[in-house]
Amino acid sequence: MNGTKELIIEEARKIFTKYGFNKSSMSDIALAARKGRRTIYTYFTSKEEVFKAVIETEVSDLAEKLGVIMNDNIPADQKLRNYMYVRMNALKELTVYYNALREDFVNNLGMIENLRKDYDIMEIEMIRQMLDEGVTSGVFEIAEVQQVSRAILVAIKGFELPIFLAKDDYDYNQLIDPMIGLFFKGILTKHS
Repeated sequence: MNGTKELIIEEARKIFTKYGFNKSSMSDIALAARKGRRTIYTYFTSKEEVFKAVIETEVSDLAEKLGVIMNDNIPADQKLRNYMYVRMNALKELTVYYNALREDFVNNLGMIENLRKDYDIMEIEMIRQMLDEGVTSGVFEIAEVQQVSRAILVAIKGFELPIFLAKDDYDYNQLIDPMIGLFFKGILTKHS
C-alpha cells in the first residue's frame, strides 16, 4: 500500500476513535494527516470509504493474529481454545469498530454489518478448518461441521456485547473455558 494512503488511514483511525464516525469530517482527517483535502479525496471518495479502509485495516490485523493460530501445529481443541482467547482479547483493540457502534448504533449498523459480512465468512471458514482438523484427528465428533462453525461464531459474537457497551471490567477470559467446555462436552450427562 502507498505510504500516503497508510498515513491517511492511520490518522483517520485516531480521528474516528476520538470523535466517532458521525462527528468526524474529511477536513479533520486531512488536518491530522497533514495533507490537503484534495489529497484525501485522491485516495478516498467519501468519509464512509475512509472508515471502511480503517475497519478493513483493523480486521486485517486481527485476521493476521488468528492466522498464526491456524498455522500452529497443535491439536484442534487447543487451537480452538487459543483462537477464542486471541480473538476476544484482540477485539478490545478494534476501537474504531466499537466506537462507531456505540456512537450511533442505528445509523451505522447497516454499514458496519456490510463491512463485517466478509470477515464473518472468513471466520466461519477458520472455525470450520479447526473443526475439520479435529474430526479428522478423532478429537471431535461433529456431523454438521459447517452448521457448528456458524453456531460457534454466533456464540463468540455474543461475547462482543459487553465490549460494545464499554464494560471494561468484563473478564472474557474467565468465560472462554466454560464456553469451550460446553462446546466440547455439551450439557447432557452420558446417561441421558
